[in-house]
Amino acid sequence: MDTISLTIPPKTIYLKSMRLLAASLASDIGFDIEEVEDIRVVVSEAINYKMSDRDIKINFYTKENLMKVEVIGKDREIEEENLKIKQIILEQLADKVEVVEDKIILTKEK
Repeated sequence: MDTISLTIPPKTIYLKSMRLLAASLASDIGFDIEEVEDIRVVVSEAINYKMSDRDIKINFYTKENLMKVEVIGKDREIEEENLKIKQIILEQLADKVEVVEDKIILTKEK
């Protein structure tokens, strides 16, 4: 499994770059266009959830039929209703969603 690790400041201007990287990696390992869009959305939602006052670490793990993304950082303050919506989006678009301490781990398989 290949690993790409990045750390970004908690600024929304870097979100577009992370979405593009996620989409590019997913496309390169053979995901179809709908799956690529799903990955792009879940990465964006997870990073947005971690937009606090601390840097965000993002690990992309790829292999032939699988992409896993870890988003590590401090949770931002968010209203309960918006949190539920984000969780529903993540669970509907990713094959597996894990929340472990300060990490959101997203898995998508072909």
